[in-house]
Amino acid sequence: MAKVEGLNLRGSQYYVRVVIPDDLKASYGKTRVNLSLGTSDRRTATLLATIKRAEWLADFEAKRSELKPSGVAAISPQLAALLAERVRASLLADDDRIRSDLPLLAEMVHIRRELDLRALNPLRIPQWDPKETRADDLTGLTPEEADELAGLNAYLDGKSAVALAGRNLAAVLPIVKAEAGKVGVAFDAKTPGAREALLMCLKAYRTAHRERAMRDAGEVIDTPVVLTTSPAALMARALRDVYDRWQLSGDATRSADSIAAYGRALKQFEGQYPATRLEAITREMGDNYRSWLRAECNTPKTARDRLTAIKSLLKYAAETLEWLPKQPWRGLDIKATTTNKRRPWTDEELTRLFAAPLHTAYAIPKARTGGKEAAYWVLLLGLFTGTRLGELCQLRTVDVKTLEGIPVLVLTNEGEDQSIKSAAGHRSVPIHSELIRLGFLGYVEFIQATGADSLWPALPLRKGKPSDLFGRWFKDYREGLGMVGAGGASFHYFRHTVRPLMRRAGFSEGTQDKVTGHKTQGSIGSTVYDHWTLKELQSAVEAIRFPGLLLPAVSPHAV
Repeated sequence: MAKVEGLNLRGSQYYVRVVIPDDLKASYGKTRVNLSLGTSDRRTATLLATIKRAEWLADFEAKRSELKPSGVAAISPQLAALLAERVRASLLADDDRIRSDLPLLAEMVHIRRELDLRALNPLRIPQWDPKETRADDLTGLTPEEADELAGLNAYLDGKSAVALAGRNLAAVLPIVKAEAGKVGVAFDAKTPGAREALLMCLKAYRTAHRERAMRDAGEVIDTPVVLTTSPAALMARALRDVYDRWQLSGDATRSADSIAAYGRALKQFEGQYPATRLEAITREMGDNYRSWLRAECNTPKTARDRLTAIKSLLKYAAETLEWLPKQPWRGLDIKATTTNKRRPWTDEELTRLFAAPLHTAYAIPKARTGGKEAAYWVLLLGLFTGTRLGELCQLRTVDVKTLEGIPVLVLTNEGEDQSIKSAAGHRSVPIHSELIRLGFLGYVEFIQATGADSLWPALPLRKGKPSDLFGRWFKDYREGLGMVGAGGASFHYFRHTVRPLMRRAGFSEGTQDKVTGHKTQGSIGSTVYDHWTLKELQSAVEAIRFPGLLLPAVSPHAV
């Protein structure tokens, strides 16, 4: 199971710890939060923790936008309408606060009295010590307070009327800037569309002050909920915005390589269609881009992969985010035939591979990416199990066990940074007797005695793709043995080598799938209700035989 950062167990409940970024600690008033996930099941907790972290990361970005508003190329009509609504809501909410602030109202009445007395007697010394604040007895404003507030609102109503009549946009510029900042936008009066937005806000400003005065006459004027919708949803979006949301969507199955591949495809698209709005991406554009990819990419497969990435982002924009009414490139494709069809290793290739000093004299390679002893054992494990290279490279010492009296490799994703290609990949594969003869179990005991976690302590693993570095070493190794070019057998060909051997020995496709970790095809009965014992799988594994391949027991751990 993939590890989720900050997941921890307290008593019987899982929690996820989220660290507040340094630049936001002052805003949140804390350095971290520990959120209860309300479950004791690790798999459920992992899913919930991923979602919680994504929500908090999105909230961090929203808070940064408010603290450091970003400029926009233009103020769209939708954004202008949002700002106007916020201006009206803000002014009415301010009136609500004044009507509920008894100390403030008492102070206003006191000041007005002093000013009136001063007008009658210019020599009067002002008394600036109002009476004690009265308790809130639910009776609301006194007549004096209501008159004072009505006078204030009448004055502001008149001022707003004059501002609108004279198209005084500067009168609302401060409040518009403040409301724009709250939704992450740096409002600049010189931005295209800004004057239109200010006029819309000035009208809302005038409406709000008239409504405040109407409240003094007893009219029912409700304060609208202050809008918190991000303006990003109302401004022109680009495919880059879709990619950013796609990255944060919390899909744990996406590898770093997949995200990087989509990023490269997007950068290539932006190079052809810079500053293109999402809604401006048409089907005709897709057809033109498909033709361009065919001409520019080195292989049809690369062209198809790049097109597929952009199509996937458009699908995400339409079906998940609903930013588009439909996916405009649906059905557009590039035919790409497989240029390197996978096949079994030939007897000649296997003889050349295992006749080298590595397997005849235990000549461990010096290259770091070979992982020392891993170079010897991983190739043999691939040959006698058909297990994927990534599954072998990430093996831990605890993944070699004895179950039902049979030594097995337990292939799982439960360790830190372990991953399995699919649900069918979770399996226990019996260890071939030939591997035992060559000393594999003795090697495992030796590594376990050192206290190491990895079965290959010297093998460097790339996060998210543990087989990458070893795979590069193996390519160089086999090419050094004369197996060069696209036709040269790769590690994955071991999977195509062992299946025919099991089939010829009479084992069903379902049994072969259980050994190699493929998803079993067929009826519900065959995929759900059929079960295989380790004894049955051991018999299938033992059918993997290479009579013409003589492997000397050169390992120091050999029996």
